[in-house]
Parts: sequence; structure tokens; C-alpha cells
Amino acid sequence: MRALLFLKGGIGDVVFSLPLVADLRAGWPGVEVWALTHAQGKGVLDLCPDVARTLSYGPVSTEPRLGALVSAVQGQRFDAALTPVRSPRAAWLLWKSKAPVRAGFRGGPEALLYTHRAPVRPFEVTFSRRLERLAAALGLAVLGRPAPLLVSPARRAQAVQTLRAAGWDAESPLVALHAGGGWPTKQWPVEHAAALAAALARRHGLRTLLLGGTADRPRAEAIAAASGGAALVQVGRPVEEALAQVDLCTAAVGLDSGLSHAGVALGVPTVSLFGPNDPRSIQLAPTQRLLVQEGLACRPCNRLGKLGCPLGHHRCMRDTTAAQVLAALEPLLALGELRLRERA
Repeated sequence: MRALLFLKGGIGDVVFSLPLVADLRAGWPGVEVWALTHAQGKGVLDLCPDVARTLSYGPVSTEPRLGALVSAVQGQRFDAALTPVRSPRAAWLLWKSKAPVRAGFRGGPEALLYTHRAPVRPFEVTFSRRLERLAAALGLAVLGRPAPLLVSPARRAQAVQTLRAAGWDAESPLVALHAGGGWPTKQWPVEHAAALAAALARRHGLRTLLLGGTADRPRAEAIAAASGGAALVQVGRPVEEALAQVDLCTAAVGLDSGLSHAGVALGVPTVSLFGPNDPRSIQLAPTQRLLVQEGLACRPCNRLGKLGCPLGHHRCMRDTTAAQVLAALEPLLALGELRLRERA
């Protein structure tokens, strides 16, 4: 049996599909799960052993044309096709796949092209649970656990070589820190990030690895300069390379971003900083800790605060200090060291 999963959105949206992948694999033993998504999402799902093959329609910033989507799956046979994307284009793609079983969400005329329809719950906050409803619509059990992400030894070895060329001694333990965050209001202040990197180097001999997209380079370089040499800039790497570097880290400090969520899916102990968005949007992993500024009447402001704080103070991120993050991170370091030893 072969199933097609069509995904759009950001990197985080792809990561949040991992519980659905696990449900498909458990509910249909032996199923080959194929995914069609953007190039950055492919970089994530190429690390998932439960996904047999991942196809890409182009960069995440590209709005795919229907012809390109159909061409990507042309000549392939699918027994089932699913998508959480609510659009006529997505429904038409599933129809054109000729899969006899097609699952999507209700709520629009495109749902007529589906054989199985999941209910739309406008007030459902947790992203992965939305996708799990597709499995339930197909009569499959919802396990509530994600499919794993695993970095191969070859990718890991290449990551070591890349970091050595960038100045890492291959001995100092690493902590990943996401320098970007997508929305400006999701970003942690540069001075806080630099103070954390300096404290980690001073107290634990840790080198901070600054990751993110190409647009995050100015912030990353500012953090590295203010950290006194404690941070190493590695922004702009392809997703699969960035995640291979995260996999080398003892722990991570993440934001509400796709790259950070993917690091959590790898099993890296992570402190996640949440500002404008609702932290209930994610399902916490066992080795994940949340730092949220509770007691602010203005949060979460979600998309109202995407480009700038509506009240102008940005306290949801500014009030989270380097000392608070360090205190949350230190208990996770032993778990991270154990993880690296067990993998070795």
C-alpha cells in the first residue's frame, strides 16, 4: 500500500505532521508514506525513516502551480492521499492522484472531492492534533506520538567537518541557539542571546551554535560579536544540514520556529521560548521545557503581533532573561550528554 501526504506551510507545519505519519504507519502496516512538500520540508522529512520518499515542489516561499504538483506525482500509483491543506488546488491534486481513498478537511466546496472528511475545529490550538483528525477520519487510531527524525552517520560526519572548517575544535560541547524566529516578535533580544552564550562558555565550557535562515545573519553576527567569541555563526545552511548540526549538540535553546521544533523532534533537550503565540500550539516532548512570560494580559497576541508588539514593549520576549534561560537549560545538559554517549 502507498499513501501520499501533501503538505504546505512552514517548516513547523511539516514537523507537526509527524504524529500523522506515525498514525498512518501504525494503522496501515507496511504502508509506504510518500510526502509532497516544499524543499525545506523535504529537508525535514528526509530524516524521517517512516517516510519512504519525499518529493519537493520548490522553495517554501513558492506558491506551487497545480500543473507542477500534478507532474510531481504523475506516473505514481497511490492507494490513499491525504492533505491538511484547505484549498481547491490541494483537493484537485488528490483527485488527480487517482487514489481511491482521499482525505481532507470539511468546510469548503473542495471537500466534495474527498472520500473521507475530517471536521474543522476553529478553536483547536494544537497544530499536530488538527492533522491527527485526518487519521481519525480514515478510521485509524490516533497514537499521539510523532514519527522519529534520525540523522544518519554520514550526515553527522559531514556536519562535524563543516563545523571544524568554521573553527570548532570538535571537542567543546555545543548548544544550539536559533538566532531568528521568523516573525520579528518571536525573536529573543540580541543582548540576551549574547549574554547566554557568554555564560554557557564561562560556566560550562560550551560553545553556542547560532542557526537560522540567511535573513538571520545580521542578528547572528551581532550575537556572536557581543558574546566575546563564545558563539559560532552557522545560519543559512540547508535545513537537513542545520539539523545534522543540531544533532551534534548537547542541548538547544529554541524559539517558536520550524527549525527549533524539528530539533525537538530529533530528541535534543530544548528550552523553548514563547512570546506572541500560544504555547498550547505544541505538544511538549519529554525533554522540552517552556519559558513563557505568564501574567502578561496582552499575550498571546498571535498574528496581531506578527511584525511588531501591538503595545510597543515586547515584554513577552524582553522579560525572559539570559539567567532564566540558563537556569532552565542547566538541568537538561546531563540528559543531552547521556543522549550523545548512548548514540556514540
